[in-house]
Amino acid sequence: MIPGNKDNRDGLIFAAPFMLVFILFMLYPLLNGFYISFFKWDILSTKKFLGLQNYIKLFQDQTFYSSLLHTLQFVIITTPVLLLLGFIMALFVNSKSPFKNLGENIFFIPYIFSMTVISTLWAWLFQKQYGLINHVIAYFNIEPIGWLTDTTWAMWSVCFATFWWTAGFNMILMSAGIRQISKEVYESAQIDGASYFQQIKSITIPLLKPTIALCLILQVIASFNVYGQVYVMTGGGPYGSTRVLIQYIYETGFQYFKMGYSAAMSYILFFIIMLCSLLLSKIGGNRNA
Repeated sequence: MIPGNKDNRDGLIFAAPFMLVFILFMLYPLLNGFYISFFKWDILSTKKFLGLQNYIKLFQDQTFYSSLLHTLQFVIITTPVLLLLGFIMALFVNSKSPFKNLGENIFFIPYIFSMTVISTLWAWLFQKQYGLINHVIAYFNIEPIGWLTDTTWAMWSVCFATFWWTAGFNMILMSAGIRQISKEVYESAQIDGASYFQQIKSITIPLLKPTIALCLILQVIASFNVYGQVYVMTGGGPYGSTRVLIQYIYETGFQYFKMGYSAAMSYILFFIIMLCSLLLSKIGGNRNA
């Protein structure tokens, strides 16, 4: 709106396309999904109102608990590693190395590929009999490992593929944050005799905390929503050891057609992610104050 002009029509007209899309594809599905969570519904039959029974049932469902536990395991493993990798990559691409531009491209290229391509590639690399990784370790007289078929290694294998695929995203954000730090600050530290690692500890990390907090929140949300690479690489196996909550929600809703129960689990996951995001945002805000 033009200052002094109280006519809001132009603003409403320009905002209308976005608001229409937002209401149709975001707000309506969000509210309708919550509504469905109170019903027993298999898509084909008439909805039967159950009240809170779907929510009560899921807290008695051992598969729900195990799937949530596997999701938390994935979050706990991947989040700190991806933040650390992104930070190290960002330091490299902002260094004086003649290979920093090449490194930036190499680090980010995996992120532009689709989840299906990356997951299929790593599934072949981790294949027990013909995979490249087992061929390499065979030179050290190590027996082939069932990276995706052994309960000990399956989740770690999925996590490793995720490291390679998504670390470049955090690198871009942190690299942009590092470039916002004035060079004069580093030059002053060098004059005072600060080493490279002292500069990182006392200058880079403190001034990069807002960006690190942002990366942390985004990474936690992304890790809670893991599904694609698990589905392609292990299918949730072996013996359900990598089945994450999104996969269980999908199976419940679209294989067994328990739409109400599936919706209830979706909203429990939504509230867990929201609480974690608010908590991390609060902690990050306090640290940046």
